[in-house]
Amino acid sequence: MTVRIEADALDVTRLYALGGEAPLAETFATEVASGFAVSAGGAPCQRSGDAQAQASGTGRLAATVRFACPTGALARGPIVIESQLFLRVAPSHLHFAALRDSEGRAAEAILTESAPRATLILTDAPAQESFWGALSRFIPIGAEHVWSGLDHVAFMLALVMLVGGRWRAAVFAASGFTLGHTATLGLAATGVLRPDIGAIEALIGFTIAFVALEVGAEGPRRVHAWSGPIAGALALAGVAALFHIAPMSPWIWFGLAAFVFAYPRGFPRDAAWIAAIFGLIHGCGFAGALSELELPQPRLLASLFGFNLGVELGQVVVIGVALLIGLAARRLPDLWRENSTHIAGAALFALGGFWFAERLAAG
Repeated sequence: MTVRIEADALDVTRLYALGGEAPLAETFATEVASGFAVSAGGAPCQRSGDAQAQASGTGRLAATVRFACPTGALARGPIVIESQLFLRVAPSHLHFAALRDSEGRAAEAILTESAPRATLILTDAPAQESFWGALSRFIPIGAEHVWSGLDHVAFMLALVMLVGGRWRAAVFAASGFTLGHTATLGLAATGVLRPDIGAIEALIGFTIAFVALEVGAEGPRRVHAWSGPIAGALALAGVAALFHIAPMSPWIWFGLAAFVFAYPRGFPRDAAWIAAIFGLIHGCGFAGALSELELPQPRLLASLFGFNLGVELGQVVVIGVALLIGLAARRLPDLWRENSTHIAGAALFALGGFWFAERLAAG
């Protein structure tokens, strides 16, 4: 059995965070050899030789590895595929597995961190999946991506804290976030927009830290006081990026600096606005997860709708739980409630800042 695995080259570069300086193709081949297993008919298939990887199209790598299965195993029973690829550096990574044999039979599955193993049963005449079938199949994947992605959950929690736990303001903030991420999710998933996924994941950490900075009664004053120094540091990083000293495009650094400086000085101070703007960034992150599935084009629209609907349902659950916690916190004494808000805001700020720095270093 020959297995071919494709991945975006930018995703493969994340593996350098684990150490090693081998060429990108060799690094990818090593990851495939150690993180991919196949069994058939209840018996494990043994890898035959080393995995080989090479460039495949613009910005992609393809690895090929052969497995020797016991005699008659492929005909006796289902084929089980298990993948741990990229999970050490990108737990939200998704895989789309498609199996074909010489007789035209086929089977497909989706692998995630929570479901890294799939049982594939070849069928003689697979029916063309309907629009509604593809849509319903991707709703739980979208919800799971929100729930399993701690960064997206942290951002939603920061938004709820920013509006002080008021459900109406939280609904408007969630609506702004939806508008923002729906726009870039559609553009990126259909190939119109091709963001740097490494930069996007770092920026998601930045969005968490920035929103958390404004949490609490003193939040607006705190943002105004710190916006100048933070903007200056971001601008200096942009200058360093011009000389290839700092990671990420210098224009991203300069854009962040301009936004941070302008935000407390005339920018509309409403959670819905900041959620919509930062939703543009998170939408690119959602699209990165969806594009990793390498779906056939006829199902792309249905999968996009389903994935997006799942994201909405996932964030509704997160917001609902956060509001319930906020209602319970209102029963605490005033001093305890105020201190808990400061502690939670500081924790989210530290977490977002850590992700921003860590992902920049990994990218």
